[in-house]
Amino acid sequence: KYSYRRIRGKIFYCDPMQSSQKPHVENNHNFIREVLPNGQSWNHLTQEKIDLMFSHINSTPRENLGGKTPYEIFSFIYGEELAHKLNIQKIAKDEVTTTPRLLK
Repeated sequence: KYSYRRIRGKIFYCDPMQSSQKPHVENNHNFIREVLPNGQSWNHLTQEKIDLMFSHINSTPRENLGGKTPYEIFSFIYGEELAHKLNIQKIAKDEVTTTPRLLK
């Protein structure tokens, strides 16, 4: 079983207005904005829709990961069981959608 007592993580803080300190976070922000463009309301979002969006984002191959996806790296390190408990699903590469139609 996984619990907050057994899973350890590191938290890093960045200086305000220093996007160069967090390029990977900024990259994910760009993916989010592809699905949810600026000016679009987020009121319709449910946890299920957020999970779906991040499953698609995390199933997108990244150059900085050697062509692997964040999902593949996470599941290799922590196991697919934990990914599923976090409601993160692997999306086939040819089915990944990072456009507003994903949440329609």
